[in-house]
Amino acid sequence: MKREEKKRFMKFDKSDKVVKAPDGLNHPLYKLTKAVVKAAKIKNSLVGSKEEVLAKAAKMNAKSRHFIMPTDNKAHYTDHLIQGQYHCIEIDIEKTRRKHAILFVFGGGMILGSDKGDIGLSRKIAERTGSDVWFPYYPLCHEHDMLENVQMILECCEKMLTFYKPESIVFLGFSSGGALILDLITYINELNGSGKDIPMPGLLIPVSPGSVPVTDAEKAAINKLDERDIMIPAEYMYTAREIMCHGRDIPEKYLATAHGDFRNAPMAHFYYGSAETLYAFAPSYAESFRKAGAKCVIHVGKGMHHCYAIQYFIPGCKPAFDEVMGLILYHIQKHKG
Repeated sequence: MKREEKKRFMKFDKSDKVVKAPDGLNHPLYKLTKAVVKAAKIKNSLVGSKEEVLAKAAKMNAKSRHFIMPTDNKAHYTDHLIQGQYHCIEIDIEKTRRKHAILFVFGGGMILGSDKGDIGLSRKIAERTGSDVWFPYYPLCHEHDMLENVQMILECCEKMLTFYKPESIVFLGFSSGGALILDLITYINELNGSGKDIPMPGLLIPVSPGSVPVTDAEKAAINKLDERDIMIPAEYMYTAREIMCHGRDIPEKYLATAHGDFRNAPMAHFYYGSAETLYAFAPSYAESFRKAGAKCVIHVGKGMHHCYAIQYFIPGCKPAFDEVMGLILYHIQKHKG
């Protein structure tokens, strides 16, 4: 993208904190991986009408994307049943709980279930950070609206608050999971405004969170970035609106997540690749946090793809993953006891 185009489509305020994140552009295997992903046309799975996209996702879910209770001996696993029907796996490296925990929310456009690698990733995060990891299998938007997802995840959080102090809990999410932890901040503010007293977590780390495009700047940027993205088509972020509503009247602030209510939010570290369509929403998130009086840092990996900062297994992505783990460890060090 030319410099003048970047200024036009990706305009941050001069007071926004935008920093360089590790990238893998000089790693030959990273370049090869991107070429393979592009050739595999993964992006096509999210192209089409609502019915077509949901049908493709249903086929993928039927193969291997569903809840399976781990049976290995690499960690201690507890299955918490939420709302009497949804699973949330607690992963503890030790048999006793630690003092810190991470609510880790997976992505998949709210239509793809968790794959078998997510529990392994959760376990790795638990090992690296010395924290317990809670992994919710939230309902998908094939039969539910996205606000039901947020409500289920809130109940997971409320369960966690019976074991951990609020400041000892980190919200970590990638892709639509990143958007969900941000929607959860908006939802907590809404409930607290109605008389509830739900505390905020200690730290937010959304990796490549999306949003429904609503401003001219977002629409222009997402269309321009679509030319470089190897995974998420700009088209899907429009289709997603209908999918997430599931025929119901969902408040706009939960669909256009980048324009949510982030008052009282803790420090947030956003991670994006500059070659992904969802990077189009980074300036909007920064503006919303700024207007809410909340602090955030936008970490940008030059030329990197969607959710690269959580994909440590891809050559060239591990340095960013290590940085994310470092942020969590730093937070834990500040809140010992």
